[in-house]
Amino acid sequence: MGPTRSMRLPLALDRWFEERLGMHAERSPSELLVTLVHGGLRLREGYMAIHRRVLEHYVSSGQTEVYAAYRRCLLDTFGAEYVDHLERWLASDGVCAVETTP
Repeated sequence: MGPTRSMRLPLALDRWFEERLGMHAERSPSELLVTLVHGGLRLREGYMAIHRRVLEHYVSSGQTEVYAAYRRCLLDTFGAEYVDHLERWLASDGVCAVETTP
């Protein structure tokens, strides 16, 4: 018998889950599933660095309106502490965050 999988889930999701099971053998499969469901957009390793690079791109290319829209989406999805952390990270690298109105 081979592995059981839901035919309604994409194969990439199964691969992600199998990778995490191997990387985090100390965690139970159900704990990883909760992480999967709770994480939503966070399935990809290094998602915070990806968001930081996107914000930096918008700053460096002068796309202030796009920066503000992306920032609002991050606020809605991840919360203010997450966005504050990203903007502190940008500032520590000498990238000035775009002034936005709440």
